[in-house]
Amino acid sequence: MIAVVRALGVVIWSILMISSSLVVLLFTWNTRWPVAMARCMWAPGVLWVCGIRLEVSSAAQLTDDSYVFVANHQSYVDIPLLFRAIPHNLHFVAKKELKKVPFLGWYMMATGMIFIDRSNRNKAIESLRRAARLISKGKSVLMFPEGTRSKNGQVSPFKKGPFMLAKDAGVKVVPVGIDMPDHTYHVGRFGVTHVKVAIGAPVTYEQDEHVSKLIDAVHAQVEQLSARGVRVSG
Repeated sequence: MIAVVRALGVVIWSILMISSSLVVLLFTWNTRWPVAMARCMWAPGVLWVCGIRLEVSSAAQLTDDSYVFVANHQSYVDIPLLFRAIPHNLHFVAKKELKKVPFLGWYMMATGMIFIDRSNRNKAIESLRRAARLISKGKSVLMFPEGTRSKNGQVSPFKKGPFMLAKDAGVKVVPVGIDMPDHTYHVGRFGVTHVKVAIGAPVTYEQDEHVSKLIDAVHAQVEQLSARGVRVSG
């Protein structure tokens, strides 16, 4: 029963917030405000309905610079968790299937979120180019480099797309770890679920190093951050 109540609450709150965001966008023609509404209003509401208490730690003070944030992917509440935890208006790079979801897909398209088709290399490259254009306009981008949710809580090998994006855009990569009890979130669980999100220090891509070295370094940080939710210096 609790699962049904929470799921219904999330749907109703999401429809209300997405509709409001689209109205704001219609009158302002500025994606900044709808994205800020997602971070400051939609995400906290979803976490409250789901009984999630969030604890955030950060290894460094983030500036207003653009970044490529990369995080482990554990559950379907990762997006509201990260919206709330990271003090930037984020633009997510998400799987193309989300474009077809009513309200959510409309919101994501209207606010400039990036959809990626990993089954088509050329389309995936074009999606990364669109993400690079967002970064050139001062936006920050978040990607899940594992490509899919983890089934056992372990951090899977990273795909190189986010790191090539950071290299081409000339920005730092910020590792983020989600530490969730039992490695997943159960909507039917009674009581409060405590989740930790740890933000690592920005990692600079050195132009003379191979991208695999950057991937290995960031993967190790995300593993440590997600396993313990502690501060990690970079």
